[in-house]
Amino acid sequence: MATVNKKPRSQTSAAGARLDAGYERRLAEEAEAGFDPAALVRRQVGRPSLSGRTGSSHRVDLRVDDETYAAIRRIADQDHRDVSDVVREAIRRYLQAS
Repeated sequence: MATVNKKPRSQTSAAGARLDAGYERRLAEEAEAGFDPAALVRRQVGRPSLSGRTGSSHRVDLRVDDETYAAIRRIADQDHRDVSDVVREAIRRYLQAS
């Protein structure tokens, strides 16, 4: 069995910082120095609210037959949109018409 010489991958954080020994040392120094919890920024998790306000949007799960799903998927693909966007618009139009 032949061995393959693989070049070590450059590892980076999600923010793009190089994860090397220097980065590790700086993190350790920062942790040892301590921090002020009041300086932490609270980040929202999950998807943003559709209402524009903080918090979460209501979720509606539903089942559709194959023909209905294919039609929704076709519209979504044509308009380069998500299926959920097409369904939300259809519900909104239905409610406006009633």
